[in-house]
Amino acid sequence: MNMRVAERPFVKATLNGVSVCKLDPDIVASLRTQTDADHLLRAIFRVTVPGSGSSNGDSLPNVGGRYHISEDGIRFVPYFPFERGVSYLASFDSRPLGCPHLIDVVTLEFSLPLEQAAFPTEVTHVFPSSDRLPENLLRFYVRFSNPMQRCRAAAEICLLGPDGEPASDALYRAPVELWDRTMRCLTILLDPGRLKRGVGPNRELGSPLVTGKVYTLAVRAGMTDLFGGRLRRTVYKRFLVTNAVRQPIEIEQWRILPSATNSRRPLVVMFPRPLDWALLSDSITIASAHGQPVGGSTTIDQYERRWRFTPASPWRPGDYHVCVSSDLEDVCGNSPIAPFDRSLRSSNELRPDTAARSIPFQLP
Repeated sequence: MNMRVAERPFVKATLNGVSVCKLDPDIVASLRTQTDADHLLRAIFRVTVPGSGSSNGDSLPNVGGRYHISEDGIRFVPYFPFERGVSYLASFDSRPLGCPHLIDVVTLEFSLPLEQAAFPTEVTHVFPSSDRLPENLLRFYVRFSNPMQRCRAAAEICLLGPDGEPASDALYRAPVELWDRTMRCLTILLDPGRLKRGVGPNRELGSPLVTGKVYTLAVRAGMTDLFGGRLRRTVYKRFLVTNAVRQPIEIEQWRILPSATNSRRPLVVMFPRPLDWALLSDSITIASAHGQPVGGSTTIDQYERRWRFTPASPWRPGDYHVCVSSDLEDVCGNSPIAPFDRSLRSSNELRPDTAARSIPFQLP
């Protein structure tokens, strides 16, 4: 008589997550019936960084992420990608479940190998791209040629004042660095509390920038990519501060330069003042008269004052709309609805307007 030997559960790691596989069906069934399964999973299936300085593994904070229960296991997907060269410890302990078929604690220590970048990492763009920026500028975007590591920006990126020294408390240091999903674009905020007039930090310290003065955003070579390499060189963005802008985006002042039918020549939209580079990519679309989106690609240039749309197929005669989301902002955080630094009003006066705007145009 042949007897089937049960497979022992094991943990495996990939670039995108960690899985505990071949779990007993009783364990999986028990997890599916839990009312607070996510809380329980964080207790029994942990991913930590053992080299973070604590001698007691139980006291190490969990790596944040999401859990997915499959037919024979559990998968953990981190909120942020695992960093190459960093050691992680994954452990699964089913004893708190109280199942009749208990297993020993299953662990796996792993790290993603360091790779060699094809080319040295560089800063490819800093937005806003103009060298004349308003006093109430809200944010910068720094784009890198390779994916980057976290937790370096506070030490390696600073704003230098007119005297060449770091401007005190000018940048907002977020608890978690504001990277996009590719880890190639970092958002850097100026302190919003100092930008809003009448707020405590603004009253005590004033605006982070002063009109007429020259400042420099410095991105130092100590920034490190996911492969362990550093920037080829320090990058400096020098700019002159101009008057603050505290008016909503006035879509009525935009200028549209239509294309020609039966061609793929771009449609061009010109703005009176620079708009937010990142939001421009998603906040403006083209639709037909019936509301159907028109497929195509966009480019942004002329210091974020020109938006160009190239259709995927030749333009056809008809009516179209330039659709503008209420989420669009200029470089100071002003939207089509209201300025970023608006005066406080009573609740009776607040009339939120989140509807998208549109500009009609026609191609004969």
